[in-house]
Amino acid sequence: MAAVPTTQQFFAGEKVTASKLTAATKTPIDFLMNPPRANVYPANPAPVPTGSSVLIPFDGEQWDTDSMHSTTVNPSRITINTSGQYLVSIYARYPVHATGYRQLNLRLNSGGSSSAGSTLTTINVAAVAGTSTFITRTFELSCTAGDHYELFTLQTSGTTLNLDIGQRVTGMEFRWLSTT
Repeated sequence: MAAVPTTQQFFAGEKVTASKLTAATKTPIDFLMNPPRANVYPANPAPVPTGSSVLIPFDGEQWDTDSMHSTTVNPSRITINTSGQYLVSIYARYPVHATGYRQLNLRLNSGGSSSAGSTLTTINVAAVAGTSTFITRTFELSCTAGDHYELFTLQTSGTTLNLDIGQRVTGMEFRWLSTT
């Protein structure tokens, strides 16, 4: 868990020491230059049957600076270790298929169930004829250490579709911005 550095205060007449100057400047700057963040994506095919809400497994990571994700234990989750305000991005791309709609649903503490926990945001998009259907949403969210977030998808094409996979194609990103 990354600890948000506390600010240091200097008092009139106080002798400036290397350790206090480091605590006052370098430590907070180092934290801000590499804040808690994770970017995860499915690296292997992710089939989504028609009409069923499916938990997206994220077996690939672009980065994870605060041990927020595991590719082997609960790979669908991002777990917050450092409380604060986060910039959250969720996105998915479906292959060309003109029928039905596509949906993303971000849930808090759902334990892998599309009906448990709390829905934080849901996006529905009609399928696009002749091209891939891309769904995306970015927003700020106040997050508490210990909470986990999972992304579910649903599609109604009438057949099973595989999500397009890979970095910046289908995935989730959480980036620490500030204390709340």
